[in-house]
Amino acid sequence: MVETVSVSIPKTYIFRVDSAKDNDAFFDAMRPSASFVYAGIDFRVGSVRANWIPDLVRVTVADPPDHCSLTLIELEQTESVALESCRKYLPENSAAIFDAFNDYLDRVIRQCRSAADPRESEFVNLRATLSNAKHLTITTAGALRSSPSFVEELPLIDQPTYVAPSQEVKQDGREVTKCCFQGVLRLSEREAKALGRCVMVLDAVIRQRDHSSAIFRAWRGQDRSQPLKQLLLKNGDSRPALRAFVFETKGRGITLDFDAVLSELVEIWSTAGTTQVDPEHIRTLISGYYPTASAIRGHDRMTAVFEAARRFLERSRIADPSLRSG
Repeated sequence: MVETVSVSIPKTYIFRVDSAKDNDAFFDAMRPSASFVYAGIDFRVGSVRANWIPDLVRVTVADPPDHCSLTLIELEQTESVALESCRKYLPENSAAIFDAFNDYLDRVIRQCRSAADPRESEFVNLRATLSNAKHLTITTAGALRSSPSFVEELPLIDQPTYVAPSQEVKQDGREVTKCCFQGVLRLSEREAKALGRCVMVLDAVIRQRDHSSAIFRAWRGQDRSQPLKQLLLKNGDSRPALRAFVFETKGRGITLDFDAVLSELVEIWSTAGTTQVDPEHIRTLISGYYPTASAIRGHDRMTAVFEAARRFLERSRIADPSLRSG
């Protein structure tokens, strides 16, 4: 006798918010993979000042149905703009976005009811499922209008425990798999620069050297006054892994022993507070802040960069308050 095993396929809902004709191809490509689609009602998220309008929203209900995800999707013509466009959601409050989507779903249901749309019952069920979900992940994703694949999908900053699946993205015509920060890493020039930004900014905030009002390009380039560079130069040949990473990775891809760098960072950041820093907390801290660091541009003011990093440290609940010395 052969035992029959039933396999439950996750339900996917696609809501089209921006009806611009440029988005038609992407929307049409996603339709076959969606259980239900809807278009025609405005949806805004974020703070009152931001008031962002995503191009699409994807909701996935996994098995069991108390595991759900909500993804805000931004479509652009080029990868660099798509990355920048989707990352603007990262500092937003997940609970506020969920509330805004619930309001949007209520309006969708009312519109279906008034038009005798048979999808009404399905959206009512979706609203109930989301309300009862024990695990809800909110992410932001960027994509090209010419392809149904995401170039990047990231969890919002206030969800540090979520680890997005590895994704393949195209850089200069090549497929590159994003990796976690562990062991020996092979980083492109762009990834190495982003990791450098991540480490330098976090170091400045954790050690309370976050007082500059210069633009990022000038702040990073000052070997004698940039806080981390200053510390490494002052200590001579100590911390060789961190010294090599900070001073010798300009204009090229690298192979990096991240755990060696991590070990030296733990030593530095431990002395900034009154307690010993857990290496795994620092690894998670860097992984969580990396997407924000990737979006920093050379002309950005350090006052704004530091403020975003401070908010990340506060929201993540990863960094012990004792990291900030008095």
